[in-house]
Amino acid sequence: MKSIRCWDDLSAHGIIPLTGEACGLSYRILCDVTARGKKLLEKALSISRLEPHENWNHGNADDPHVGSVMLAPDLLAFIGVFALLEAGCREVWLTNSQTVIGIEGDDSPDRVEQFKRFNADNLARRFAYAGTAGDRNQHVMTGRVV
Repeated sequence: MKSIRCWDDLSAHGIIPLTGEACGLSYRILCDVTARGKKLLEKALSISRLEPHENWNHGNADDPHVGSVMLAPDLLAFIGVFALLEAGCREVWLTNSQTVIGIEGDDSPDRVEQFKRFNADNLARRFAYAGTAGDRNQHVMTGRVV
């Protein structure tokens, strides 16, 4: 199982939190993104091409930062769901405390059932790419992916 509990947990998914001081409202968190992080945000927001502002840090030579965005704290769980699904989790659970838990393909059924039983009162919602077209559904009448 994998989890997203705080902004630093998104670093492994290409979204690197930097500071809250950049926002004039003292609300959003300035984050650099790698190509993977940019693609993740495009998927989560369902936009074809995100054009972030200039990156603040360079990152690693093999995984450079390609831009920066400011994200509201309320977006952590939302982005976390997509981060874990895109990382290969077969299902993702959102808890009442806004922690996001991903069930990986090699997690044993017993461990998953034990997790669900132990957290039964804290599990808010389950997510999985199980629709007719993955993260977007297919319109039944036209066959178009919406």
